[in-house]
Amino acid sequence: MNKIVLIFGFGPRIGAGVARAFARNGYKVAVVSRSNKAIEPGDDYLWIQADLSDAFSVEGVFTTVRSKLGIPSVVVYNAFVYSLEGFDEPLSSVITDTHINTFSAYAAAQLAVKGFAELPPDASKTFIYTSNKLHLMAMEPLLSFGMGKSASAHMIHYLSEVYKSAGYKFYHTDQREPDGTPRYANPSPEAHGEHYLRLAEQKDQGNWNNTFVEGGKGYVKFDESLTFGGRFPG
Repeated sequence: MNKIVLIFGFGPRIGAGVARAFARNGYKVAVVSRSNKAIEPGDDYLWIQADLSDAFSVEGVFTTVRSKLGIPSVVVYNAFVYSLEGFDEPLSSVITDTHINTFSAYAAAQLAVKGFAELPPDASKTFIYTSNKLHLMAMEPLLSFGMGKSASAHMIHYLSEVYKSAGYKFYHTDQREPDGTPRYANPSPEAHGEHYLRLAEQKDQGNWNNTFVEGGKGYVKFDESLTFGGRFPG
């Protein structure tokens, strides 16, 4: 079985937690970030430097992973950026934000699918996009962040349906508090790692809009509608 995970947006929190979970379960791990500061002694990861504000850099990442490890069977897009400027954010910054939050994710998903087509039937073939509730909830001043998350949520929903018959899985993940409110502070690296591994190793596509809570319960459904969340407490 081809067990290679590629993680975009590797940092000391969620990215590190996801990498640890997959490494413990026999996956070869490739991580992508602008610096290698989050890599600790003993981490046996392939680190690739890339700036995801340029979506055209993503293809080179896949080329490197293929040549050094093989075709990734799981791709995690964990990179993000947000601005607190609201509607005062300059267009140039919004474009940069959208490259990181959406365009590079699009490129990663497109290249992941090309690789999935070459993998054996028992490979995971899973793409996971780390997200939040902003595709359902407008929140001041997180305008460009919400725009990016909403566009990417649409992409994941689309791909989860279009490629379901091929056995490819796509998830837009969102950690919540037990009552369904957003997990604004201190998202759990361990909970993300555990949940992402579960999604990768289950055979069939689950709910694409995959909300979960800490504690290993897996997908937890919340009855929700579009809303305004007021002002970001962070």
